[in-house]
Amino acid sequence: MTNDRTLMLYFPDANNASSLRIFQDPTSQIRGFYFTKSQLGKVELLEYANNHAVYFLFSDSDESSVYVGQTVNGIKRIKSHLREKDFWQFGILFVTDNNSFDKLSIDYLEYYFIQAFSKTQYSLENQDLRTIAPNVNVFNQSTLNSFATQIQFLLEALGISFNPVPSMGCDKPDDVEIFNARTPYKASIRLGDGKFILQQNSEIKAPLERTKEWNDGGTFYQRSFRRYNQLIESGKAIKIDENTAKLIDDVEFNSPSTPAELCSGRSQNGWVFWIGLDDKRKKES
Repeated sequence: MTNDRTLMLYFPDANNASSLRIFQDPTSQIRGFYFTKSQLGKVELLEYANNHAVYFLFSDSDESSVYVGQTVNGIKRIKSHLREKDFWQFGILFVTDNNSFDKLSIDYLEYYFIQAFSKTQYSLENQDLRTIAPNVNVFNQSTLNSFATQIQFLLEALGISFNPVPSMGCDKPDDVEIFNARTPYKASIRLGDGKFILQQNSEIKAPLERTKEWNDGGTFYQRSFRRYNQLIESGKAIKIDENTAKLIDDVEFNSPSTPAELCSGRSQNGWVFWIGLDDKRKKES
């Protein structure tokens, strides 16, 4: 039995097809807007873009991260994130054509996707991880879960994966290279599809207290501490002591430095931190 779906795409500006597009399942009222920062002003002029919405701001720099939000003002709310949040490179906004999302709908969808993304390889940029579900009756919950399933399909159609990195366990192929952390750190990574995968049983550290006083205004400390806590709260790591935890799942990164910082609690050059990794890079360059 086939499980195929159809997706409609519309490009408001053919000269910027890769950075601005509208997409929709023809059987659904849910409409999505994909945009980069540079196209934000154009989105505001598009039909339905200012309806009640749930939205996602993504970064694919050193570490894939996402901010999940809700708004009664559609794209107008996201414009404020240009001032408040500079981590993201592209966003995805979801509305309904008939504006059937009410405040309860977008509140539940925000909660749902914060929980969903906490189980993926994305680091959440949200300060509030919404651990308590909104008070929704069983009838509304069924409808809202249906909305969430439709939105998740649309996200996956745009390449946003909700699948965790499969753990290799004891079935590691012979040709997979493992790079261990330098002493005294207990961690290792492997490479896969251009990603740097921090392996299960690696030890991660809360950021050192002195990083609070760095001239970045505490940005490194806050970001690192949030990531450390998220891995524990999502069940991907278990605490060993007050400042150390052990991964029970593999975790994926876009650069070697971010997992090196997570495993040491301080700023690191990941190419040097992982033994042999820089030698491999030089041989292949």
